[in-house]
Amino acid sequence: MSNLICPHCRTQVPRGATVCTGCQAEVKYGPANGLFGAAFLAAAVVGYKVGHMLPDSMSFGGWIAGLAVFGGLSAVIQKFYGDRVVFNRVYRTR
Repeated sequence: MSNLICPHCRTQVPRGATVCTGCQAEVKYGPANGLFGAAFLAAAVVGYKVGHMLPDSMSFGGWIAGLAVFGGLSAVIQKFYGDRVVFNRVYRTR
């Protein structure tokens, strides 16, 4: 595994660490949770629309469509943002 470089203090941080050893910046991996929230919202809208387009006897199809859309969007998000690394440092002033 390769080391990461902290953008705040230029210290080498081993991949998998949760805190930078130089400046104590928090290290976060993977996609942001807001992306999954947006995927859930999009899936809910699609499921609602599909559920109202189908006859009453097949309204469960909206649930199935919504779950399929959420699963697909989640896979795409994980594919594009799976290797994302963010260093968050809180600057304290007196």
